[in-house]
Amino acid sequence: MSPDTARSDQPLIGSEKISVEERNRAIVLRNFRAFDSGDLRTLEETTAPSFVDHNPLEGQLPGVKGTMQASAIYRTAFPDAKILVEDTIAEADKVVIRWSGYATHKGPFLDVPPTNKRITLEGITIFRIVKGRVAEQWGELNLFSILRQLDALSLDRRLRE
Repeated sequence: MSPDTARSDQPLIGSEKISVEERNRAIVLRNFRAFDSGDLRTLEETTAPSFVDHNPLEGQLPGVKGTMQASAIYRTAFPDAKILVEDTIAEADKVVIRWSGYATHKGPFLDVPPTNKRITLEGITIFRIVKGRVAEQWGELNLFSILRQLDALSLDRRLRE
């Protein structure tokens, strides 16, 4: 959208107006990077107090405290994780991120003790923005692949024996 066709209610960045979708994309990327890096202050700033995670970890607290808890769990288990944003799609109040990455399993994760194995990760996360903060999240992470890479699936072990 050119500045000439931008709506007057759109926020300004520098001297150009941006769309709601671009503003939401910027909020989500800031939130996503804060989660990935363990920046709990930014994570709290960009997450609504009534945040709902539709795919929480087992035992994850509700709300913003839960997303902060999940970030700490992932950072403890995979402290060297490097996550790359492959694609983003923004429409109205939702932003989708397709991401991939790699990490070394250095701490407990889903009852699996540290293995020191290097793994690859991939997932898709959908975020809903309300009043400039992430209000809801739906995340799909290939846990089967992660557990397989960690040799944590009893079926995998039996097949190799």
